[in-house]
Amino acid sequence: MRLARTENTFGIQVNQCCASCTYKDLTRAVSLRRCTKHGEDVRPRDVCECWAMSEQLQLAGRTQGRVKRKEYLMYLVAVREEESQSEQMGLKIKAKSIAQVRAEFEREHGSIYVNI
Repeated sequence: MRLARTENTFGIQVNQCCASCTYKDLTRAVSLRRCTKHGEDVRPRDVCECWAMSEQLQLAGRTQGRVKRKEYLMYLVAVREEESQSEQMGLKIKAKSIAQVRAEFEREHGSIYVNI
């Protein structure tokens, strides 16, 4: 399937592919993403009919950007690593959504964003 492009509300061009999809989740492998809608590993430039623009790209071009704390990013990596190891051991688990991981982090450590 040919890669299509679209614009967000701020006029930023966005490729319609896994890398820009709201259902994308990162994996340990740099060359793969995890599709949370289909539950499979996919390449960043793969395209499917369920594509929806990610929240980050919907807001790209807005003048009020925020920076995520390194501690939060490392927390997210640790959660995904634990999930990956559980799957490798043959355990059936449901991966936590980004919203769930953020909520857990905020309960334990405060905001995910750097105070500037």
